Amino acid sequence: MSPEVRQAAYISTIRGCGFVALGIVTLMIGFVYQPSLSLRIGGTCFLIAALILVLKARRAPQRPFRDTEVWLLLEEQHRPARAFAQTAIAHARAEAFYHFARTAALLAVVLLCGAVVAGLAGR
Repeated sequence: MSPEVRQAAYISTIRGCGFVALGIVTLMIGFVYQPSLSLRIGGTCFLIAALILVLKARRAPQRPFRDTEVWLLLEEQHRPARAFAQTAIAHARAEAFYHFARTAALLAVVLLCGAVVAGLAGR
């Protein structure tokens, strides 16, 4: 797999994950007056996001490569041969999805641990 395909997959995925993270943080800010609840909500939402990313990674090989943002992001000279494109793009997308799923899961653990600490502190 070429570095251009991998980079396009990461750019495509991080764009979507960024919007999700923005929504989660906005939701958490809405509950800032209850820190424990805010952290629980954030942790739960990031955990759900991680699960969705894992599901998307598992389904990546089934999505036609021409229907992906990765294909559209690639310049003509960097696009893989059509015989290999489905495998390369599906693999790159799955790799990116798993990477960001791990990141979201780590954020979920940190936020949920913070919720426990905030709950014990009486906040």
